[in-house]
Amino acid sequence: MRVLSIVLVMAVLGAAPVFMQTIDLSGVWAQLVVNSQFSDVPFAGRVRQQTISIQRVALKQNGNRVILEARTCALEFDSGTPLVKIIFPDKFVSSLGTDVKESQFDLSTLSFVQPRYTYLRGVRLNDPERDPLPTDPKDPRIFDQDEDGNPGMTIKASVVGVFNADIYIIQRDWNILRGRLTSSTTLDGLVEWGSEQVIIGATNPIFLNPNPTFSDPNPNNSFFRSTRVSDDTSCEQIIVQRDRLFAR
Repeated sequence: MRVLSIVLVMAVLGAAPVFMQTIDLSGVWAQLVVNSQFSDVPFAGRVRQQTISIQRVALKQNGNRVILEARTCALEFDSGTPLVKIIFPDKFVSSLGTDVKESQFDLSTLSFVQPRYTYLRGVRLNDPERDPLPTDPKDPRIFDQDEDGNPGMTIKASVVGVFNADIYIIQRDWNILRGRLTSSTTLDGLVEWGSEQVIIGATNPIFLNPNPTFSDPNPNNSFFRSTRVSDDTSCEQIIVQRDRLFAR
């Protein structure tokens, strides 16, 4: 930690980074990723909504190259209003598995970039980036990823505690992370992201037509926070300690 502090001071002062090669991100990090958008909700108007992902990320650094193995520990949705509640069931979260990504860490500026990475949920596409999402529930590319007996992925929705449903969806999400090492244990930054979703079924038909959504124009509202933890830290421990780990 002392060497890293020296390096950070030298970087700020513009001195030659003779100790830069000693910085190593390798290890386990707890990560919070927040994606922000707006939606027009009946009786509530336009509200900010956030998808919140808590992850356990194992990093392996080799020079400027960093390999990440990210496992989602928890996934939450803040609807922006008490009128609407969305829940990602445990089967949804556990079916996400582990994503392996390659990123870059600039030793001279302490900046971190995870290039665009695409996530498919409940669907398999020949071209994950460009193929349109299918809309027919019988399309063979749609599969029961969370293994709950229903096509695609299942989320649970409730409106004013009266209207409830299981909703079957497929999704294509992508994100780009850009941040900076701010201390020996914190790596934070902003998230550029996008999402497509098709509702392929619901146990209550009023949920078949989703509310319109819009990108949050403030880039600071979509962000990530990463905190180094011990290598034996589990997902369960990260969830319990989330307030402390992600306080900034």
